[in-house]
Amino acid sequence: MGDYSYLPQQSAEHFEAHNRNDLDFIELNPLPSCLNCFPLEEQSSRQFQNFWNWFLNEHSAETYTVYTIYYFDQAYFENNFEERNNNINQLLYLATFEQQPPEFEYLNYQIHI
Repeated sequence: MGDYSYLPQQSAEHFEAHNRNDLDFIELNPLPSCLNCFPLEEQSSRQFQNFWNWFLNEHSAETYTVYTIYYFDQAYFENNFEERNNNINQLLYLATFEQQPPEFEYLNYQIHI
């Protein structure tokens, strides 16, 4: 992990499909960071809200989905270091950013769940 340069391209194609109402493309190419496809359905925990407020302010994060919350919760309650890191990496892939974020390894290091 560490290179997510493909994400803007993938996101652009996905959102263009939404604009065209191309449901076949959307179904075949789901984008877990898409709020249209994966809207927030439940209230997030206080722990997630605290994390997201920090992440938003420190790293120009923009949006999250139900999957971001899921991976946060998985990381938060995971005791195994490697599994926690895997969940944090998934969480980072699902966040959208206003600008190019730092490398995953740096972000993962900064996140102390």
